[in-house]
Amino acid sequence: MNLYRRVAAFYRPYLGTISFSLVLLLITIGFNLLKPWPIKWVIDTIIPRAIQTGEPFYEEMLSGKGGHYYFSISTLSVACLALVGITLLAGAFSLWNNYVLIKIGLKTLLRLRTQLYAYLQHLPLHFHDRRRSGDSTFRVAYDSQAVQTFFNRGFATIFGSVITLVATFVVMYRMDASLAFLSFAVAPFLWGTIIYYSKRVREQTTTLQQEESDVLARASEGLTSIRIVHAFGRQEFEVNEFEREAKQSLTANLQLTMTNSVSSLVVGVIMALGTASILYVGTQHVISGKLTVGDLWIFLSYLAMLYQPLEQLSYTAWALEGAAAGMQRVFEILDAEDTVPDAPHAKKLPAVTGALHFEKIEFAYEVNEPILRGLTFDIAAGQTVAFVGGTGAGKTTLLSLVPRFYDPTVGSVHIDDIDIRTVTKASLREHISVVLQDTLLLNGTVRENIAYGKLGATKAEIEAAAIDAQAHDFITKLPKGYDTPVGERGVRLSGGQKQRIGIARAFLKGAPILLLDEPTSALDLETEAEIMETLKNLMRRQTTLIVTHRLSTIHHVDKIFVLEQGRIVESGTGPELLTRGGIYARLWNAGQG
Repeated sequence: MNLYRRVAAFYRPYLGTISFSLVLLLITIGFNLLKPWPIKWVIDTIIPRAIQTGEPFYEEMLSGKGGHYYFSISTLSVACLALVGITLLAGAFSLWNNYVLIKIGLKTLLRLRTQLYAYLQHLPLHFHDRRRSGDSTFRVAYDSQAVQTFFNRGFATIFGSVITLVATFVVMYRMDASLAFLSFAVAPFLWGTIIYYSKRVREQTTTLQQEESDVLARASEGLTSIRIVHAFGRQEFEVNEFEREAKQSLTANLQLTMTNSVSSLVVGVIMALGTASILYVGTQHVISGKLTVGDLWIFLSYLAMLYQPLEQLSYTAWALEGAAAGMQRVFEILDAEDTVPDAPHAKKLPAVTGALHFEKIEFAYEVNEPILRGLTFDIAAGQTVAFVGGTGAGKTTLLSLVPRFYDPTVGSVHIDDIDIRTVTKASLREHISVVLQDTLLLNGTVRENIAYGKLGATKAEIEAAAIDAQAHDFITKLPKGYDTPVGERGVRLSGGQKQRIGIARAFLKGAPILLLDEPTSALDLETEAEIMETLKNLMRRQTTLIVTHRLSTIHHVDKIFVLEQGRIVESGTGPELLTRGGIYARLWNAGQG
């Protein structure tokens, strides 16, 4: 029940509209209950009277006030017009009600999707490191639709079906109590079928959604990695892997479809047995004079109205089980722990100079597998420091602690003597710019990608940042200049061009702390030299932490820290470290060779 309460919470803002929808539903049910009566009138009144009098149909004289005008109309025409009118009104109110219900469901779906996506955006990198992005995408795009099913095929259907059942039974009971109770004889068998198949439907729906999620993840990974797929000629391999995932989805889909089909057949047979029983007993009642032919007709009409909501309730139960499977996957995300949360009373980080202090830092991604071990050091404001060492030494991890992508397992990081865990992550990251090895660009224009560093930046500010990053010249030569689309992940630009746009983004942000993670390792030597010259202009303005394997690019920075197995084993300037003949000197000599 907790799941259903949580789903209901998403609909609380729309209680007023839901109440209006219920009124429309009651009116629709009322008109539906009137539908059989014009036909009963024809069968029990109009036809017998026409037979007795020898007249095909008798007429009603309708006159205006004072008898100034009149016209006649046959009773059969009145009955037919009544049938059409009642059906039209029932349909109109039903259409109105459906529009209101669908609108409520879609608005709730929008709220859930937005909340789910927002939470995914705010969850720490540790969460995303463990998940396939395609699975998270599937939950936002498809699993979230279950919240709409809960309302449109759940609450609304259940309420309408129950009201229809009660109203129909009351009418049937007043006409023939024994037949009314006989019509409910199938209910135990029906509910037994629902209970039997509900568990299967939820389990098979959960399996299907997971398989569909895997299909989407496989397709997403294969297409986003299309360049490496082509480079290694692995198209056939990727197709085979996709086909394998798709076959598993097909099997799960087929199992669920067969379960739904078999359960529908069982429900249909139960309904047919109930109808046959009523037809058999009702005919005997007509022969004995307890009912008229019109009564039997209207009773059978109401029986269909009675069994339809019973059938709908069975399908609703299975739909809710399927929706529950989807919502459980949604709530798995919403219930995920934020392992890098804002403190309860976190404050906004004030203007800072960018001085950094790392105090007894220890960190591990997995228990008993430490990456950083007891690091303590200081970086002065405006200083440029580099971190070097072998693969797995912990360099990138150390940089990731500054913007709180992760929190240290032990120890603390301070900016201007302020523990960064006491301030909000949003305000902390406003004071930090990042340039990565592979600059990630959005599927938008050059201007939009640069402005991502400072939303709302003016055209002049964007162009000034591009000039500082030495990107203005090549941008103006593009087909549409700053309004040129860069393509998904910037595929229409060269590596050097993408990197300059990333640097322009950092210039535009103008944060006091700059993190550079292998900013030139993916570039050729000539482009690397150009990019480093550009970065020097940027580093002069900020406290800079740089990670690189290319020691020639950082040999003359203010200070170098050499990491090995998560510990600082050497520190000093490049020339100083060379004279010591330690690890740095060995790495330097290897690079020169």
